[in-house]
Order: sequence, then structure tokens, then C-alpha cells
Amino acid sequence: MEYIVNREEMAVADRRTAEEMHVPSAVLMERAALHIEDAVERALPCIKLDYYWNKNAAILIVAGPGNNGGDALAAGRILIEKGYRPDFCLIGKPEKLSALAREQLASLQAIEPDIEVLDKVPEGSYDLLIDGLFGISLSRDVAGEFLEAVEGMNRLKESGTYIISVDIASGIDSDTGEVRGAAVRADKTVVMEYRKLGEVLYPGAFFAGNVEVAHIGIVDRAFKKEPRVSALSNDEIDFPPRKRDSHKGSYGKVLIIAGSEGISGAALLSAAAALRSGCGMVRIFTHENNYSTIAAALPEALISTYRWEKGGESAATEELKSALSKALSWCDAVAIGPGIGTTECSRVIFELTLIESGKLPLVIDADGLNILADNPDLLKGQADERGIVLTPHLMEMSRLTSLTVAEIKGNLLDTARDFSLKYNAAVVLKDSRTVISTSDGRLFINLNGNDGMATAGSGDVLTGIIASLIAQGVAADRAAVLGAALHGRAGDEAVAKSGRAGLIAGDIVDGLKNIHTEKSKMIKESFV
Repeated sequence: MEYIVNREEMAVADRRTAEEMHVPSAVLMERAALHIEDAVERALPCIKLDYYWNKNAAILIVAGPGNNGGDALAAGRILIEKGYRPDFCLIGKPEKLSALAREQLASLQAIEPDIEVLDKVPEGSYDLLIDGLFGISLSRDVAGEFLEAVEGMNRLKESGTYIISVDIASGIDSDTGEVRGAAVRADKTVVMEYRKLGEVLYPGAFFAGNVEVAHIGIVDRAFKKEPRVSALSNDEIDFPPRKRDSHKGSYGKVLIIAGSEGISGAALLSAAAALRSGCGMVRIFTHENNYSTIAAALPEALISTYRWEKGGESAATEELKSALSKALSWCDAVAIGPGIGTTECSRVIFELTLIESGKLPLVIDADGLNILADNPDLLKGQADERGIVLTPHLMEMSRLTSLTVAEIKGNLLDTARDFSLKYNAAVVLKDSRTVISTSDGRLFINLNGNDGMATAGSGDVLTGIIASLIAQGVAADRAAVLGAALHGRAGDEAVAKSGRAGLIAGDIVDGLKNIHTEKSKMIKESFV
């Protein structure tokens, strides 16, 4: 598990590390500087190969008055020790320097007495720039000479300079990801110990570039209380373990209530994803007109059908109820919503499912959410004895909460958490950065996935994955978090083959086949 921290949490951990765990702040700064310097040396050969053999790279250090600037100054001093000749720029009045930054400047000037420290970002040509202007404490818009510095760094970026930011791209609010007037567009951010919310959430994530976490000696015990937001680490993103002595019944049965008359694509995607995610059997409950299409496209799935004829709703309802009850008695987990529409028939199916499914875990997506939006209180009491997972995108969440999309996007974490606590259900709030709130309000952010996954049917795949995990015995809350991560990881596998623009939902299903962790490799190798 990886913590994603806000400004206050990181400040507490930093202070307690120095004061209570007796690791001096100066030691932490030196470790941070070593990581920054290492990132520079690894980046230079990628910029110009001949820099692997000489120290002639044109490097600019831009430091602000805080400890972030101290990190940058220390990294510059280490580069000098390694034989490089960086230029230095210090923005802000020298008397405003933090104690640690003042020490680093003094050390630099003692080692290089004739060194010139500029007071503005110079024009010219640089191969690489270290951005240490602001750290995570920035909480107001950038202005004056600091704004000029940000704009100067971005001009250098436009001319080809590679930028490494220290801890967070300068100008990004570390709590929200908001651009505070202007921000540096980094190629890489070297993050000290824990990712910050502002470089994970958008638009801050866009300015961060590639994020590299540097371990400098702050440990989890340094937090006064557990940070509010977490993410799964890479080695946790894997399917439930398989048993050599098992059969199809060992891995659970999923019922997917999806599709409507003549509409079968969403049902197929959800069912295929469920099967690819490891469950033993999948049954699709759909309109009878979809039978032939689904049977031909996915012979591995069982199919139960219903009919609905106008003018005969009463008889159709009884027949539908009988078929649905039979299907529900067969399964271990239910997913409802993809492609069912919002007709009278769809509403009957949805309400019957809530009533007839009893204590079965339930995943609600797509049109199921649109129907639920008319009366979200239908959920009240439903999740007390079973797990419920909702997977809304921003517009669906807007319908469920009566908040605008802009209000939700500006506060993804609290929107998801408030709904989860109100209805005792896990919420997977889908956006460019998906946020998951468990039924008890624990918050997670999914760190993988890509913009190629912004394609029709991607959410149907996610629904199938989560339902499959639940059927295999994963608790609903855990399945919501793990399912989102597996979905993103499958998308990353798929984009390598299909490209971002060409990726379709079926590619994400195929990507599920290629997911494995180092742990999985070890298990596989032990069988050889």
C-alpha cells in the first residue's frame, strides 16, 4: 500500500522524523539532493549521448527561498563535486531563505567562492533544469518575480530544456492539483518519499511528467495518524490466487444483467471481462433477441433471457420475475446496468433485482445508476448485509447527487466518500484519475491506466472485473479498489499493442490476459 499525502500530513511526518525519530532535517535534505543529482545523471545520456562521457552539459538550478530550494542548491553542489558546471538562479530575497536553504547556499559559496548566483531565470540554451522554486507549501497564486521565473522556465522548456522538478512542479497546489496562476511543465518530478495529492490528481498530474519516488528516510510511523488517501502498490495488483486442486465451481459464478432488445455489446464486454478476471462461470441475463449474437460471440457464457411485450406487461412481469429469480439463485455475485436502458422494462428489472437478490453482493453500473438516480434512497439498508459497489462516471455521479460535474470534478475525494458513507456502499468514481471510496469511507486513488481507455465499453469491462473478483471471494470494498487497478493495468497492457488512439474496450479485455506481478512470475517459475 502506498500513501498519497496532502500538505499537512507531509509536514507532520517531516517534522516528527526530525524531532521524534532523530533524523536531522539536514540529513533528509542531503538524501533528497543525492536522489535529484542521480536523476540528472540518468537523464543526461538520454538527452545527448555524449554526456555519458563528459561533464559539459548545460545545467541550470532554479531555487526558491524554502527548503525545496535548499534541496535544489544541494543537488547543484553535488553536481559540482561530480565535475559539472551548473548555473544557479535564486529567486526571492536572500533574507527570506529558510535556515536549511541558507546553509546550502553558504556551503555552495564556500566550495565555489567565485560562483555567480543569478536573481532571475536567464534566457539562453540549457540541456537540463532543476526546478526547486516552490515545494508543497504553496497555497496562493504565483505572482511577481516568482511568476516571471515560472514563465522563464517554461520558455526554456519550449526551446528543448529537460526539466526535473523537486517534489512537485512549481506552481501546483499539492492538495488539489490546481494550477496556482502558472506552473512549471516538468518532464520528471523526483518526489520525496510519498506522492502528493496534487501531482496525482489532474491537472497537476499533467505538469508532473514522469514521477519518481525517492526514499529519503521518512517512514510510515512518522505520520501522527494514517494518511487519508492510499493507492495499491504494483505488487498488490494481481488476481486472486488459484488452487491446483480446484474446478470451475471453486472460483465463483457471476450473473451479469445487461443489454436490452437488440443491444448486446455491453453485456458481452462485461461477461468477457468477468471470465478473463478468473471467475469460474458467467451467466448473462438479457433480452431474448440477443441470444444468438451472444451465444456466437461468447460461447463460454451461459445465457438466460426474458421477453417484454407492450400491452402484456403484467404477464411479462411475472415471466421476467420467474426467470430473474432463477438466475439470481444460481450466482454468487450480480452486476447490473450495462446497456439495459431506462425503459419501463429496465426499471422493473432493476427494482426486482434489488428485491430478489437478497444478500448477494451487487455491482451497479451505467443504466442501473441512471435508474437509481431517480431514487438513490433505494440503496438505504441494502448494503447492511451485503456488499454493494457503484461505478459512476462524472455525469452519472451528477445525477446521483444533484451536484454539477464541475463541482464533482473539483472535489472527487469528498464526493465519493460522502456518498459511500451515506449509503454504506463502495463508490468507484471514474475520471481521468479514478477515485475509490470504500463503504466505510477509506479513500484510494488508482495510479495506472491511460487516456486510450477513454473509449466506449471501457466501463462495462470494469464492471465485469469487479463482479468477478467478488464472486471469487474478494470483499466488495477490496474488489472495488483492486478491480479499478486491474482495469487500469489491463489498459496499460493493451495500449502497448493498440496505441492510445486505436484502443477499444475489447483490447482491455485482452490486456487482462497479460497481467502478472513479480510474485506471479515466481510462482510460475517454481512449477517449471
